[in-house]
Amino acid sequence: MASATNSSFLRSSAILIIWGGIDNDSNIDEEALNAWWTNEHLPERLSIAGFHRTRRFYTLKNAQSQYLVIYEVESLETLTSPAYMDALNNPTPSTAKYMPLLASMNRSACRVLHSVARDDFTSGPQTHNGIGGTVAHIVFDPPSTAEAKEALQKWIINVGWPSLVAFPSPLALHLLEHDNAASKSGSSTKSYEEVRFQTTEADDKGESQGRWMLLIEFAEPFGAPFSRAFTLTDTIADKLNEQDAMDIEVRLYSLVCAASE
Repeated sequence: MASATNSSFLRSSAILIIWGGIDNDSNIDEEALNAWWTNEHLPERLSIAGFHRTRRFYTLKNAQSQYLVIYEVESLETLTSPAYMDALNNPTPSTAKYMPLLASMNRSACRVLHSVARDDFTSGPQTHNGIGGTVAHIVFDPPSTAEAKEALQKWIINVGWPSLVAFPSPLALHLLEHDNAASKSGSSTKSYEEVRFQTTEADDKGESQGRWMLLIEFAEPFGAPFSRAFTLTDTIADKLNEQDAMDIEVRLYSLVCAASE
């Protein structure tokens, strides 16, 4: 299967993606939480060798704050490196304070199976620098056989992306595959010991076939009246279901901030 291409917004072949909600507790100082996350935690992670860029996103669902964080890393090996493990096992006082507030988070180390962006943004100095203001995050289980997985990936590349780019706002699409070993190595560290990461029985046994994810970046203000992001994302999710993808979950977020090494 293909990895990140030259015509990509991404800077590397692997991604760490964390998403989920915070506890619905009126005593939580969410402004302070966000100040720590943006001004301390992201720069700390970017100081680790192999971390190239990070982005934070936000949405509100059922009166609960939901966050999505994307780290573009050199490879999956970056996420098991001694430098990263040392940072995870020696959290700063603020990290130890705020990390438990991230209630039912999901944490997934992923390889990039395919990444593509609009032709207008894939030449010259802007290559690998693009960022969409709204991002769709689609999580699903791929078909079980290698042949069906290959067919699904081909559909995403040859049909799904062209159907999106026919509209002006979709900027980029990234297809990711969860890696269970790289994910578990970080999730069991001291930084996350009070965070209830969501896992399946197959994940816990090391038998997971690897969830897939799609990230679709849009050049739209989140929830704008002229936005097509929600409609286009729902259409892609419906088509994935027709292509035998299972347990599809969809959420859209707005960009909070982005930073790079």
